[in-house]
Amino acid sequence: MPHHAPKPKPQPTPTPAPTPAPVKPSPQVPVKPRDLADPELTRDDKTKQLENYPYQKNDRGAKLYGPNGVQTSDVRQGYIGDCYLAASMASVAGTRPDAIKSAIKDNGDGTFTVRFYELGWDGKKSAHMETVDADLPSYAGHAAYANSTEQVDGKDYMELWPSIIEKAFASWKGSYDKIGHGGQAADVITGLTGEPCKSAPTAGAGDNDPLWTRMQKASQEKRPMTASTGGEEDARYKDPKAGVYGWHAYSVLGVEEKKNGDKSERTVTMRNPWAVRRNSGDAAAVGDTTNRTAGGVFVLPWAEFRRLYDNVVIQGG
Repeated sequence: MPHHAPKPKPQPTPTPAPTPAPVKPSPQVPVKPRDLADPELTRDDKTKQLENYPYQKNDRGAKLYGPNGVQTSDVRQGYIGDCYLAASMASVAGTRPDAIKSAIKDNGDGTFTVRFYELGWDGKKSAHMETVDADLPSYAGHAAYANSTEQVDGKDYMELWPSIIEKAFASWKGSYDKIGHGGQAADVITGLTGEPCKSAPTAGAGDNDPLWTRMQKASQEKRPMTASTGGEEDARYKDPKAGVYGWHAYSVLGVEEKKNGDKSERTVTMRNPWAVRRNSGDAAAVGDTTNRTAGGVFVLPWAEFRRLYDNVVIQGG
């Protein structure tokens, strides 16, 4: 089931497996990368209102990677409903940073070639190439969609890799609008790693020990995972204490089981691709003072995870 909750727009107030092969040139690469702005670029699913974010030239010296390289915390979803893409990128970044780096080739002329993998019906892997530049749709002076700023020693470093992968994915599928109304996390994880994925429901008998075992093994083997929620009108997501939103995809960063006497406590570490757990209003309502400093990372007991999330995608099953 596709999930696509976009990052909430700010209020209009002033704001202070095998290593993948290296990317090779392909005859599929266009001579000149095209801008993807189209009339349906940022259509709102509810109001159907159209907003056209202007493209901003990459004239600020932004680099592909920050000083600390590829990290989960690099990925921040923007004002478009592609949480499945952002959550998947963050999950791959945390488990297979080599897959991110080998997917992107800096052409040295302001353009980047991104390789995505596709799997045929027989499991055979093929590569698809897209070339894009770093001119990005912008809002309030920063990238409107996937973006990243890494802070090192009090200085901000704009990293381009999440924006470049997102733009290349949009170019592959046709436009930002095409990828901005939901999609499949499994397609993104496979696209970046070349490995198949399997999904599994969180519902199951008892504590659903089979799913726990699968997730625990994937966590130990550093395989990417995501989890998705049910419909946004579901009563489970109305309470700001839940801190989880409907029709949304999250990165699964790991699972842990600790013994407490005769009992064991299972927890799942999650990350919201918005890079915050809650909206500011929800955070204030429940006194969540760590909402922003935690970078969207939070921990749930196994039972609560299964109550709030409907489905898990695991690379390799």
